[in-house]
Amino acid sequence: MGKVVKMQFGKIKDLREDHDLKQHQVAKFLNVKRTTYAMWELGDVNFPIEKLIKLAQLFDTNIEYMLNLTSDKSKVIYEKNVDIEFIGSQLRRFRLKLGKTQAEFAKTLEIRQSSYSYYEDGKTRIPTDKLILLSKAYHISLNSICGGKRKVNLTDITTKL
Repeated sequence: MGKVVKMQFGKIKDLREDHDLKQHQVAKFLNVKRTTYAMWELGDVNFPIEKLIKLAQLFDTNIEYMLNLTSDKSKVIYEKNVDIEFIGSQLRRFRLKLGKTQAEFAKTLEIRQSSYSYYEDGKTRIPTDKLILLSKAYHISLNSICGGKRKVNLTDITTKL
């Protein structure tokens, strides 16, 4: 079986505190119990990607920043309906673009190919730690997997011209 990765969500706690929010307020926003949110924030259990996207929107940042994958905290706009089917179709799209097989992705994740196929088919939610492994192994933007697009600042563009 695959390794369980203890997630590092220190930036999420920092962002919450920077916005003067308590755990119970963020939990209410995410529609979960405070204890569930507290376990996510501590990295004791996998933080569902859909909930991370909601937090990124709340904090005007992006999930890669919150997961310590980048120091760029720029706001990213995500697709409206990011669910397991959407993530699955994105995984398939990126895998095919890279010319890889499901078996190769499954090997990277240390799981069976049949288990990986459930992710792509939208039958099973891929755990966030597995998304991070794929992102790192194949240099795929986690923001892109989640349908994220950078918010373009016209002032930045005109100053570069």
